[in-house]
Amino acid sequence: MFSKLCFALSLSVSLAFGAGMFQSVEPDKATLVNTKQGGEYCMNCGMNLPKFYKTNHIHKDTQYCSLHCLYEATRGNLPSEAKVVDTKNLNFADAYKATYVIGSSMKGTMSQNSKYAFSSIEDAKEFQAQNGGSIANFEEAFEVAKKDFLSDKKMIKAKREGGVYEKGKTVYETKCQKVNAKEFKNIASLKANLKEVCSTKNDAELQAAALYIWDTPKAKEQKTISKIMVPKDAKCPVCGMFVAKNPSWVAMINDGDKELYFDGVKDMMKFIFKENKKFNQIFVTNYYKLQKIDAKTAIYVIGSDVYGPMGSELIPFSTIEEARTFAKDHDGKTILSFDEITKSLVEKL
Repeated sequence: MFSKLCFALSLSVSLAFGAGMFQSVEPDKATLVNTKQGGEYCMNCGMNLPKFYKTNHIHKDTQYCSLHCLYEATRGNLPSEAKVVDTKNLNFADAYKATYVIGSSMKGTMSQNSKYAFSSIEDAKEFQAQNGGSIANFEEAFEVAKKDFLSDKKMIKAKREGGVYEKGKTVYETKCQKVNAKEFKNIASLKANLKEVCSTKNDAELQAAALYIWDTPKAKEQKTISKIMVPKDAKCPVCGMFVAKNPSWVAMINDGDKELYFDGVKDMMKFIFKENKKFNQIFVTNYYKLQKIDAKTAIYVIGSDVYGPMGSELIPFSTIEEARTFAKDHDGKTILSFDEITKSLVEKL
């Protein structure tokens, strides 16, 4: 009876962590750099790290399930240092010293194009001989992740919209206490909380619920988002121009009982640095869609061949994909987040 019980428990653990999945290891064989709540989940997508352990990467003490998630988290900037799991011995190795096998027959994580790493080039070649693929170093693997990124994002989006969100909604509404996504810094901490407040401990169900809760508010916000409506007599407080004449470039600050309009992100940032004040509500215009978006979550491109009403501009986008496409098409020099915009950078534009 005891042996049967042990077998049943062992089987349930194997199923929970993806029996038959090449990427998976038992939880006790996985090294997790974050031992706090949510440390067993990818900070970028929420997926279970032991379940996709053989493609795990570490950058700045943050662990990701895949090279795809590392690429997204670094906004496509090649990190100066990173670690990757050795597919054979399961230890973390310096990614820059590792040998990758790209495009093998083994399934990838968050990508249709698999990427597995080895400390030893001999181990990599042995894996290649058995499973196909091409040999590469970290920089080359990162470049492949860059080329794959947009198609992989479309694949992931299609899967989520094709059933994951629906499953997550059902799990959340029938098995979980209600939570507020805004209370969590990332999807990993949200999923860890769901593990405590949901009657299910099944990882696939928790992942679906976490994605449904995390992504739904963003989808609703994008559907209801509108353009920045500028009064005809509104003048930019920095340059004095009538802002309504250039609606494609409008930026706006909601400062309590008044709204301030600017003829571009550059002038708005000049105003913010001059005032030396934190404004809660700041909006800019998405370059492609001409929609009002949150300035603090937007991605910006500088140094391109596209100019605004006041010359060189910080050009805003909703996603890193849009920014990278624009930078490629218009010779953009740098892609950065709102928090990376500095006073000296603005003054040089």
